[in-house]
Amino acid sequence: MNLKDELLRHRGLETETEATQVVHEAFAVLYEGYCEDERVKKALGQNDSVQNEFSWAKLDAERIFSIDEIRKTAIQHRLRFLDTSKFKGKIPYEAMMEIKRLEKVTGTELKNYKIIAPGELFELEDCDKDPVLFLQLSDRYYYFIHQWGNDLSWYRKALMWPLRSFATLGATIAVVSFLLAMMVPTELLVGPEVSATVFPRIALFFWCLVGITSIVTYIGFAFFKNVSVNQWDSPFFKQEF
Repeated sequence: MNLKDELLRHRGLETETEATQVVHEAFAVLYEGYCEDERVKKALGQNDSVQNEFSWAKLDAERIFSIDEIRKTAIQHRLRFLDTSKFKGKIPYEAMMEIKRLEKVTGTELKNYKIIAPGELFELEDCDKDPVLFLQLSDRYYYFIHQWGNDLSWYRKALMWPLRSFATLGATIAVVSFLLAMMVPTELLVGPEVSATVFPRIALFFWCLVGITSIVTYIGFAFFKNVSVNQWDSPFFKQEF
């Protein structure tokens, strides 16, 4: 037996053992990461009302939004602000990474998440997509975590203006009725021999007002539609108009 060869043989065994240990450590890190991902997924899929308690001094102040700011944005763009458990879209992995980073900063396992997005992205109870994931800090404040998808259409805010509230809806109906009353040709309205057109146009205006209001009311009842101020945080699909 050559002692040198025997020493070299043991060195090879030792090196192989170290390599195996490195592989095991790598698998352990990967498994730990997988378990963390599954824990975060579970937290996102639950409607947990547990309050997150940690110092807000560790957070980025620019990412903290009040419920009034969120409510105003949701109403203007006709969005819903609901628990992540009702979200039927896919939350990207980047959002989960941001959650884990935030947990390291705060030293807390975070819970109670919400998403602001168009209503069609939620599993509403029977009773241009740009979701934003929030963490609830208190009853009035939420922390912006991650945003994904395409930006909302530039015209969505203007398009959804009539549906913000009953006041904006009524104003829109009145304006449309006025425009229709003014667009009708005089000859068609009173005939060629009548010169006074003010009162007939006023009558036409009220006729259009009643007619359009009736149509809008029917659509609201038939399709369970409601104004944004009443449904921005509602989990229900069917609502009284």
